[in-house]
Amino acid sequence: MLQEHIFGSRTGNPRCGCRGVLHAAWCGVAMSKNHPRCFCGGDMKRNGTTSKGTTRWRCKQCGASSIKRRSDITNAAVFSAFIDHLTTGVNLDTAARRLGCSPRTLQRRFEPCWFVDVPDPAIEHVGRVYDQIFIDGTYTAGGCLIVAASVDHVIAWHWCKHETTRDYQRLLERIEAPLIAVIDGGQGAYSAIKKCWPTTKIQRCLVHAQRVVRRYTTSNPRTDAGRTIYRLALKLTRITTLDEAAAWGAQLHEFSTIYRSWMDEKTLVKDPKTGAWTRVWTHHNVRKAYNSLNHLFRSELLFVYLTPPAAVLAPERIKSTTNSLEGGINAQIKLLARTHRGRSGERQRRMLDWWLYLKTELPDDPVRIARQSDWGQGQLAKVSTLTRNENQADHETGRPALYDNAIDTNYTRSIGIQKGQI
Repeated sequence: MLQEHIFGSRTGNPRCGCRGVLHAAWCGVAMSKNHPRCFCGGDMKRNGTTSKGTTRWRCKQCGASSIKRRSDITNAAVFSAFIDHLTTGVNLDTAARRLGCSPRTLQRRFEPCWFVDVPDPAIEHVGRVYDQIFIDGTYTAGGCLIVAASVDHVIAWHWCKHETTRDYQRLLERIEAPLIAVIDGGQGAYSAIKKCWPTTKIQRCLVHAQRVVRRYTTSNPRTDAGRTIYRLALKLTRITTLDEAAAWGAQLHEFSTIYRSWMDEKTLVKDPKTGAWTRVWTHHNVRKAYNSLNHLFRSELLFVYLTPPAAVLAPERIKSTTNSLEGGINAQIKLLARTHRGRSGERQRRMLDWWLYLKTELPDDPVRIARQSDWGQGQLAKVSTLTRNENQADHETGRPALYDNAIDTNYTRSIGIQKGQI
């Protein structure tokens, strides 16, 4: 090697016989990192610019001409535009104009970006106990989205088809049991909390409790009992002390005493199909409205925010409704879904995943996440090699198949494919 360096080589640099890094090591020549190297190993020099103004480089040895490409900078710019397009109101035309390309070209550049996995934020909350967590589900074109959040940020979420107990359990198992959990009144969330978080106190959202009463009585009841129970329900959100809560409970008991006989009235109704006569509650709507409030009051689900556990660090921040989740998270999710209403279900899921991840307490830079994932190129290469089993839709979570399997070529007795001659 030393002899070859001294006397030169046919395949090496004309000035010496070494190449690449060895040239700098043996000869002591400082090589700039900004100078690209040719595929033949020779040094390159600037040779004007292209029509776009990009510096053109020419090899001193073989004469090949090329330009220096910084794929990392390009990919970072594309992925930043991808995140802005998904999580904000920036349309595709505006994003393409910023990058100096057409919308169709930008869509093509976005293809690998869809395969970058969104990190699971629940990992960062292992062992952390929150004072209060709000849990609620919302429905989009991508399926049902169950979100768990604190007053300030999103904690975790889960995709499913419906708000079942098992789906809520999958979400709650990833989070440490909080001191208080606020729910909208769904049976699935209540059962899951009792099983996964047995020590957690449950606060029923007072706004949802009012909505249940209004659904039975309407906002303009026709009877005195209906108007009384509806006004009593409206007082729920104005209670701030234990004395006011006790007075409200006394009024609810007084309502039961006054209208008990009236609510117990029954009427004979004939079934038009069978002709059988049955006795039903005459004022069943008012009765259901009263029973809903009475059940919540007796179960101690209405005024947990007035008597929080002793371990709560900030009792003044304890809320009685899920308004912070409904208005701050779910409403924004629905608005974003409407803005990108033409997006398919699977991609809409990925879009909302990124939006929710950016609403967590300490989200990482999406560009950094994409760079660690090789800008989605590895996941994109796996799509073409998926087996038939890997392409099956997940009926439990509602996730669709990645691509269509077309029509089955095997003979069946359906009208899809028939045997015989035409």
